[in-house]
Amino acid sequence: MNLLKDWLLGVIAAALAVALAQALTPEGAVKKVGRLVGGLVLLLAVVRPLGKLELDGLAVAAANMGSLAGTEERAGEKVMKTLIVEKVGAYIVDKGSALGVDCQASVTVRADETGWLVPWAVEITGDLTAEQERRLSQAVEEELSIPAQRQSFRKEVP
Repeated sequence: MNLLKDWLLGVIAAALAVALAQALTPEGAVKKVGRLVGGLVLLLAVVRPLGKLELDGLAVAAANMGSLAGTEERAGEKVMKTLIVEKVGAYIVDKGSALGVDCQASVTVRADETGWLVPWAVEITGDLTAEQERRLSQAVEEELSIPAQRQSFRKEVP
């Protein structure tokens, strides 16, 4: 019965955390990525393996919960970073395609001043004209909140 209770509390805590994150996330592409990551976090909370150890006392339970929470938090952060890198990179490549250019995007993710993981910088590689570079840079700044100072463009070497 304890296992079911612990599992249910974990799912509820994850749902509350995801709901809070969604409420605090700014509108735009970051919110879309956040929804995807939130769904994955909830999925992980639902299917995560249940602990196999019988906990004798409250102190042991608290210590184990703290240890597991730290491990899950680090794993969740890694998953979130990977998803942000992939989704934002794909978004930039799609924007480049809309401008008629074949490009690649390498995204760097960092925690902002509030602690949320956000796309921080991007390196775009491709054979862009000055106008295509300007328009893509403007789109990245407006839609992904990555300022021009944290964007770099590199010509693709054949």
